[in-house]
Amino acid sequence: MTAPVACHRDDGELVGFLTPVDGGWVPTTVFGYPLGEATDRDSAEDLLLAVGLSVLADRWSLFDGDVWLDAMILEARPDEVTVAIVDANVEPYGQRRTLRAPVGADRLRRR
Repeated sequence: MTAPVACHRDDGELVGFLTPVDGGWVPTTVFGYPLGEATDRDSAEDLLLAVGLSVLADRWSLFDGDVWLDAMILEARPDEVTVAIVDANVEPYGQRRTLRAPVGADRLRRR
């Protein structure tokens, strides 16, 4: 299997990766979170260029211990992502968690 292919904007900014799978290419965030189903390479690249960076500003949920908590991404890199817990109803409010990439939907997911 081929390794993920970096996808950059015209200005050189990394927007995510095209991850090869049997059914085509899956567009993933900078830290490896899938943004859609497998599709052809051009469609996956178009999606990454359109939303690859903007999804980082979305609300996310972090699985922490045995509960899902509201979170926001503070920093995203190919090797890790750092989030802050923004769920005001829990004690770890404001605490940061750094997760090794790739991060799957079993630990972090878009809301």
